[in-house]
Amino acid sequence: MNRRSRTFPAALAGLVLGLSACSSSPALRAARSGNHQDLKAAIARDRAEGRLDSGRVRDIAFEVGAREIRTAAPADAPLLIDEARACTRPLMGPLEERARASDDAGAAAALALIDGHSGWDDGDALLRRYGTSPSAPWRAVAARGAVGKDLGPARRKLYVDPDERVRLAALRAALEAVDPADQGPLLEEARLDPNPVAQAIATRALGAFASTEVVLRLRDLYARADDGLRQSIVDAWGQTPSASAGGLGEVIRVAENERGAPAIEAGWVLLRFKAERNAAAIGTRTLIRAIMEGISRDRVLAIMDAPTDDPSVLDALRKAAILGDPAVKSAALSRLVDVPGSRAQAIVDLRELAKDGSPAAVLALAHADDAGAIETLRKSLASSDPKTRLSAMRALVSVGKPASAAELLADGDPHVRMSVSCAILAVPN
Repeated sequence: MNRRSRTFPAALAGLVLGLSACSSSPALRAARSGNHQDLKAAIARDRAEGRLDSGRVRDIAFEVGAREIRTAAPADAPLLIDEARACTRPLMGPLEERARASDDAGAAAALALIDGHSGWDDGDALLRRYGTSPSAPWRAVAARGAVGKDLGPARRKLYVDPDERVRLAALRAALEAVDPADQGPLLEEARLDPNPVAQAIATRALGAFASTEVVLRLRDLYARADDGLRQSIVDAWGQTPSASAGGLGEVIRVAENERGAPAIEAGWVLLRFKAERNAAAIGTRTLIRAIMEGISRDRVLAIMDAPTDDPSVLDALRKAAILGDPAVKSAALSRLVDVPGSRAQAIVDLRELAKDGSPAAVLALAHADDAGAIETLRKSLASSDPKTRLSAMRALVSVGKPASAAELLADGDPHVRMSVSCAILAVPN
């Protein structure tokens, strides 16, 4: 493999130095050896003795993630490595080791490194070696590396590969290539690919072109699309090149005349265009309308990014906090927690919702550093359901409490361990 030489990022070098400074830690030794019972006990001791700070947790997370990548069984490794995509830079060393293998796990590791811009990016060499490989995962590696315009013909052939993993990788390469020759093939992918994710990526890639023809053809596609693809089309129209070619007018049309998730997407997009055709004001009105009416899911979507510096938005949030169902109330109150003059009452109301079992209220309280909510999340770490454990972990990490979720680094499920490791390592150091 002809790869560009790479050095560890400064953050990773600092991590390695940190590990050497505490290499005698029982928790680190247990993490390296894969002894999860000893690791769980060591984490508990560190917590009890006040040594489980964020740096120690990050060191343990690195060792756990590195070991999972290095030792996962071939059949399980591709999925485990996919779970490490959000933290490829801190885990670059173990991923590069695994990428040297010729199996599917090696391909998954190489693909993760390319996606994370962490090496393995000599597209021409990748295409020569793997572009016609009988292995779909390795063809996907070649497709993902085919970013340069000179690699466009090969990339476009891979848009129609029979394996969706290859098509998705080629389309992600198109996002970076911004090659005018891609416009026709991308429109066909957006229209015909059987994978909704592939359609969404192709549509997003089309937003990078200032083309009236593309804008109008996306409008034709919009008329036949489901809500998910319509949201992607709105997002494409709202990209600066497409917006300048008529896309902005299409976004305004959707915002003013439609309801549901595509209109909410249009409202968010229009907030970015503060000086053009009253776009931001139209977007704000669209979000206010969506906060006040429609199904619960859509109301929550509108609430989460509505601009709270607008008095009319605040008025809508206060009404939703009283008149909505528990999910809507929790979402509205979570925004009001950050509004001066509304915080105290919002916390009182969220506590009432949390008592009635609203997960959204618990999360909002945890973000407000409510001790009771954080303890509720900690208790959920002991759930027999892996999804519940992971949801609680992600909430704790998101509110700056990674040490509170550290025990899951010793979980019995390797996918839980990998997800926890990556969630912790993905937090800026």
